[in-house]
Amino acid sequence: MRNSSSTVIKVLGYLGLIPFVVSTLTYLFDFYHYSFHAQTAFIAYSAVILSFLSGAIWGQVIEQAPQSKGKALLIGSNVIAIAGWLGLIIEQPHLSLLLLLGGYISIFWLEVRWLKAMRPDQSYYPNLRFFLTVLVCAMHLLMLYPKF
Repeated sequence: MRNSSSTVIKVLGYLGLIPFVVSTLTYLFDFYHYSFHAQTAFIAYSAVILSFLSGAIWGQVIEQAPQSKGKALLIGSNVIAIAGWLGLIIEQPHLSLLLLLGGYISIFWLEVRWLKAMRPDQSYYPNLRFFLTVLVCAMHLLMLYPKF
């Protein structure tokens, strides 16, 4: 991967945290009494990003030479995308957040466990994904935290 692409990937990754941060803060501090809407927005954005990450795995598998791990990655990423979709449509916010949280942990595991072996040239990417995943998972936990 070219250096110019890595800079764009990093910037877009960090910018992608903004909707998570804004909706989490709005939910926790109930700015303008929009906490319900903030939670709904958080869940919707989370499902979209999880689906994006699942689709990105497809792109990376397709551009590699066929490997036995490729099938497992494609199936795993589909299962995670469907879990994200379920998190979007069920009307239980806490269950949605748990499904999405599990999806982020699972997609990171797929990337580290399987994809890293297929693409060892991306030295910065696993660290970036780890940092972003930790932040996103922490915000999911904050959204699960009961407000008093």
